[in-house]
Amino acid sequence: KTIAATGHGNPPYPEFENGRIMSEGKPNLAALREELDSIDNALHDLLMRRAAIAAGVRASKGGAPVWRPSREAQILRRLMARHSGPFPRATIVQVWREIISAMVRLQGEFSVAVYAPEGDRLCRDMARDHFGAETPLSLHSSARAVLNAVQEGTATAGVLPIPEDSEEAPWWPILAGMASGGDVSVCARLPFAPTAPGNGDSALCVAAIAPDESGDDKSFFVVRTFPEVSRARLNEAIAAAGIKPVRLIGRGQPREGTSVFLAELEGFAGPDDARIARLTDPENGIAESAVFLGVYATPFSSTEIADRGEV
Repeated sequence: KTIAATGHGNPPYPEFENGRIMSEGKPNLAALREELDSIDNALHDLLMRRAAIAAGVRASKGGAPVWRPSREAQILRRLMARHSGPFPRATIVQVWREIISAMVRLQGEFSVAVYAPEGDRLCRDMARDHFGAETPLSLHSSARAVLNAVQEGTATAGVLPIPEDSEEAPWWPILAGMASGGDVSVCARLPFAPTAPGNGDSALCVAAIAPDESGDDKSFFVVRTFPEVSRARLNEAIAAAGIKPVRLIGRGQPREGTSVFLAELEGFAGPDDARIARLTDPENGIAESAVFLGVYATPFSSTEIADRGEV
């Protein structure tokens, strides 16, 4: 006999008062182990079924990219919304990350180029945590090498450190040059489920895939402003165009006093977004150009995946 758990369509839990599970008021260990074995078999059956479906997905996609980070974000958000009980939320995310990555590899070739200069482990550890234990990683000493690997197709995705204002040689201007003539763009932010509150370590993923909305996104543009346009004025212009700026990272240019900014924006804004076009309007714009650099699904906060004492 079983009883349904409260929550969002969760499967029933065993009723431990059942005589088969309970013996003289105590849990029957042998029966509990038998129940766990049955659950393991059911989980395994479902994984094999999911793998078979993944093969069908591969056939239906044709030549389309095998990796869709926006779809993965939607899956994990849906699971977190329906989750209840004591099983840790962060572990749910990690389990499904391994499952999702395995299914992606079943659909086609998938490998990741990682920025790892002089043994730096940050991007490598984030890539391994996100893409799973079996995904092939190649380590590169420069950001340009990572970007070239993705552009040339020797890697499906690349992992690079989050841009900062203090960088002497940032990688995002290189990507902007590629973006104006190719398909490589930012498509994900790692980690998707941070486990340590206040830990600001992050990385960005790039890939040659079309931008896709997940329902909660951030967008990147590289904006080259006219001379004498300040960071504050650019912020105001972006807000006036109807987009909330998240942050601006500036880089001065020797040519005629212009500045180039990496603008991170709230929400989804694609390459042809009319709001961004207002920044480069010939009559009232404040920028020479605005190059789309990518979009990523907003990760969970550490609070969203923290254990909540659920039973």
